[in-house]
Formats: sequence, C-alpha cells, structure tokens
Amino acid sequence: MRYIKIRGNNYNEVMMKLKMEHGDDAIPISHKFVKEGGLFNSKLFAREVVELTAAVQERKFKSGLLGQKNRIDFTVGDNDRSVTDLGRSRVSDILDRPPAPAAAGQPRERPERKPAGFTFNEKLNEVYSGIAEHKKAAAEPVDAAPSAEVPAERESEPDAAPARQETAGGLRFEKELEEIKKAIYKITSDRVGAFEAVSGDDPNIRPLRQILKNNDFDEEQCTAIMTEVRNSISKDDLKDRYKIEKSLKDLLKSKIITTGPIRTGNRKKVIMFIGPTGVGKTTTMAKLGAINSLREAHSVAFVTIDNYRIAATEQLKKYAEIMNIPIYAVNTQKEFKDIIAGDKSEIIMVDTSGRSHRNDIKISEIKAFAESLDYECEKILCVSANTKKCDLNDVFRAFDAIHFDSIIITKVDETSYIGNVIDIADKYNKPISYYTNGQEVPNDIVIADPDKIVDMMIGNVYN
Repeated sequence: MRYIKIRGNNYNEVMMKLKMEHGDDAIPISHKFVKEGGLFNSKLFAREVVELTAAVQERKFKSGLLGQKNRIDFTVGDNDRSVTDLGRSRVSDILDRPPAPAAAGQPRERPERKPAGFTFNEKLNEVYSGIAEHKKAAAEPVDAAPSAEVPAERESEPDAAPARQETAGGLRFEKELEEIKKAIYKITSDRVGAFEAVSGDDPNIRPLRQILKNNDFDEEQCTAIMTEVRNSISKDDLKDRYKIEKSLKDLLKSKIITTGPIRTGNRKKVIMFIGPTGVGKTTTMAKLGAINSLREAHSVAFVTIDNYRIAATEQLKKYAEIMNIPIYAVNTQKEFKDIIAGDKSEIIMVDTSGRSHRNDIKISEIKAFAESLDYECEKILCVSANTKKCDLNDVFRAFDAIHFDSIIITKVDETSYIGNVIDIADKYNKPISYYTNGQEVPNDIVIADPDKIVDMMIGNVYN
C-alpha cells in the first residue's frame, strides 16, 4: 500500500483522475485546497486547486513462480515523511524472513495469510506481528554451543559492536514506524469523519440533507451540495449547525438568478406569458397589469391570443374592465402585429393559450406570433411549483424553443418546497422574476428575491 497525491481544479476532477489511474481499489483519504503556480514560484497570482491524498495498493511481480517480495512505502499527511532505505530493507527482511525454528516438540503455528484487498491498517498490524515474532525468535536460546577451541573472551568481543548497532538501528526503526502508524491512523480517522459528514450520518448534516431530498434533489446532488458546504467552512465550524445552515443557504443563493420587477424604456414593452395549461398565466398577467397600471401609473393594454378557452378570455375581460385597461382578442398573426403596432400603451401584456409541452406544433405557433413583431418581445415562462421535477424538465426543454427570458413560479402556496423549480432553472440558466402565492389580484405576487426563495426551500432547520 502506498500513498499518492493528485491535484485538479475541483473535487470531482481529482476523484475521476484517481479512479481512471488507479481503479476502484484506490481509497480517497483526505483533500484540501492548495495554491499552485504563481509569479516567479511565489503565491502571487497563484490559482487554488484541490489536492487529494489517497491510498493505493502496490503489487510488483517478477518472473519467478512465487513472485517478487512486496515492498511497502509510506507517505504520511502533509509532512511526506518516508521510511529510510535502512527501514525499507528491515521491513522486507521481517516480512520475508521465515519463522524462527520452534523449540523441540512444539510445532510453530504459521501466521494466517490475509486475502488480497484487506485494509491498510490490517496490513500494518501484520507488519508489527512480524516484528514481534522476529524479536521473539531472536531472544530464544540457540542449542549449538560455541567451539571449545575458541576462548570465551575472543568469541564475544568481535560481535559486541555489531550487536549494539543492530539494537540501536532496530530501536530507531521501531520508533519511526510507531510514529508513522499514529499518523496513518489519524489520517484514516479524519477520512471516516469526513465521509460520515458528507454522507449524512453526522447529526448536524442529516436534517439539511433530508431537506434537500424534500426539495426533489436526488442522492448524487445531495452529496455534491453537502460536499461543497463542507469544503467551504473550517473543520471547527462543522460542529456549529447554524454555520452549516448558513453555508448551505449561501450556496443555494449562488444558484438563483433574479431579474427584478418589469421595467419600461423609451419604446413600448411587449410581454408574452407562456406555459403549460392550468399554471395560472391569465391570473398572473392580471396581477402584473394591476400593479403596473394602478400602482406604477403606466399605461397598460391586454392582448389575448387564447381562442381555445372561452372562460379564460371572459375572465381577462372582466379584470380589464375593472382596472379600465383596454383589451384585444386576436386570431391571426397579421391582426396581432397590427394591434401591437397601433396601440400607444407603454406596456402590452399578451396572454397565450396553455399548451402541453408535448405539443411541438402548438408551441411553434406561439413562437411564430412572437417572431412576427417588429418590437422587442419579452417572453416569460409560467410554471407551477407543485409540478414534478421530471415534468418540469420536459416543460423547460419544450418551451426553450421559444427562447423565453425569465420565469414566474406560480402556486408556491400549494407546496412546502420549491427546490424542484430552482434546480431546473439553474440547469437552464434562466432567471426568476416573480412568484405567486395565492389567487387574490393584485396582492398575491412577489418580486423574486434569492433570500426569500432560499427561506422557502430551507426555512429555519434547527428551530
């Protein structure tokens, strides 16, 4: 077993390098952020990379029947301390030396052979067992007596110095090996603690991981997000549940893009509301029409190209009558283009018919209406917060053909979690402009804000 270091731009990259270069048997131990490069070998303008420490098995064979002796190489933590050449030869001698002969009449038991792939700690313990057996065998009395022709003083004198050197060398090596073992146990225990924290076994991590699952994040996403959270704070802060929660919220906020309220310019602004059937496009348009007309004092006009649902058209006409907003119902692209060009309002809001995301032909018709205009047309996709994540992904993919500009999340009051929409919006890199939380016009609509959205996703976990 030997220890290696791999560097990459992020954790996923170094893990992929480890698996590709050393296979599935490689064991990741720890990782940290280090500085690499820099001007004139200094830290100035150095980039931050991830350095992974991992353990891999080393097997080398020669052409003999029994194979070559296994060699052991240790690299410990950040100190990169290796066993000396003397130490290496002693480890090999201890591992390969046959057991010392047992006393007469007492057969010596062979040490049990471990199967391939056992853990590094077990292998290290086996090395220590070999050292103990070697020392025990060396301490056993030797039956052969010294020759009578050699005087006792002369027999002992030449071997005294080598014996003292052997003892001193053995003590140094054993002390060094003991330090290595302690360092390796520390590294492995830290790795186990890190794995438990990321996998959700840590009591401070488990509630947050469950909330991510409730927000429709899959197992792989939960692990990736919690790994990012763990890497963003210090080891001591991992004991503080509120700092972990804050780190998670900051990470989720970084994935949310917002546009703010509708803004007018020098030219008339055309806003087209698109989306599947039943998500609340007509009511959402009425809310924004009332806000911009009654509160912001902009001139607003309604246009509907929804000729399939008579009730929706009548509902919009009723809203327009109450708010004193002109409304037009059109059937053709030419009629639509003429009305947009002739109306003098600052903001013209267009209600489209709800279309299934599986109906490519009808979605293409809406796209043709938008492209027929000579004015810039902002297209807003309305999606319901209580839609399943897999269906949301299909909706985004289908309506992306219209090149919509932003998202309004509707019906957030009908679900406890909205992470499904946030994740898909982040995947398609689409900003969020508003979200609606009720049916009341014009009150139940809120300008999208990352802090409020994350609070809806996470809330106060530990309260």
